[in-house]
Amino acid sequence: MTVELPPTVAENWKFFVNAQLWPRAARFDPKGWLTNFDEADQKYAIRLLEGFTYFADELIEALFQAAFQNLSQLVVQNKNNYFSASTQWTQFLESVIVVRAEGNYSSDADSGFIFTRLARNKLGVQEEQLLSPAKALEKLRATPRGNVVFVDDFVGSGEQFQDTWTKNHWLSGFASASFNSLVSAIGSGTVGFYYCPLICTERGRKHISDNCPWVKVVPAHVLPETYSALSVNSVIWRDDMQEDGPLFVKRASERAGIPFREGQEGCWTGYRGLGLALAFEHGWPDAVLPIFTHQKNGWKPLLKQR
Repeated sequence: MTVELPPTVAENWKFFVNAQLWPRAARFDPKGWLTNFDEADQKYAIRLLEGFTYFADELIEALFQAAFQNLSQLVVQNKNNYFSASTQWTQFLESVIVVRAEGNYSSDADSGFIFTRLARNKLGVQEEQLLSPAKALEKLRATPRGNVVFVDDFVGSGEQFQDTWTKNHWLSGFASASFNSLVSAIGSGTVGFYYCPLICTERGRKHISDNCPWVKVVPAHVLPETYSALSVNSVIWRDDMQEDGPLFVKRASERAGIPFREGQEGCWTGYRGLGLALAFEHGWPDAVLPIFTHQKNGWKPLLKQR
């Protein structure tokens, strides 16, 4: 099907690409994706596309710096004295341990590696302060004081960070420990724990607060439930699409052959039904709607991996 875009839509899309709000066509194919839909559904597909958020590398770096600097609001005690505040912040940066967030199954492709490198290259954190979870636990077991900052790009359900917090690691001396067990052993007053993702859903922040109460979550941005394309209160849909928009997503996903799996991996609703419309230049979370990435049964994906 040939897609004829209204002139205003075509101009908007040109602006999105020029302003790097959308990537280049090699990795992002809006016109091809629109051919998946019949004429009656085109208006919903176009609206969903225009509600899509893409984070280019330059924006990712700026968000990471903003999230990390937000920590100063918690770390700096005397904000009325510039010299004292500057000294406290500098001491924090010189002593902090930066740890990548990882779930139960980690790999060299984990996005957390990107942000430990950014901490070194953009914030001046020294190489010896960038530790794996196991090495961080070894250091804290030997010297139970200081501050730990976990870094990553995205928090959806919050479950992956809970896995990071409770995952047991084998340490020297044939002992095992998790961050959760470490806090239980040493108490909560000697080590400060912070989590600095770029983007965090409100649901994920609450989950971490409920299940990892010793960790302070300090994201660059928090996404409320209204950012889900499946919400009847979604900011993506126009007022006249509030009910039909989510139904369109369901209808299109079923036609593409994407199953309903009660919010598990591969479910047409996105993981845990979060139904988000976003991606990073280095990839996208499993909370994104699969109709953007699906490429089976003749379905043309919007997003393509590098």
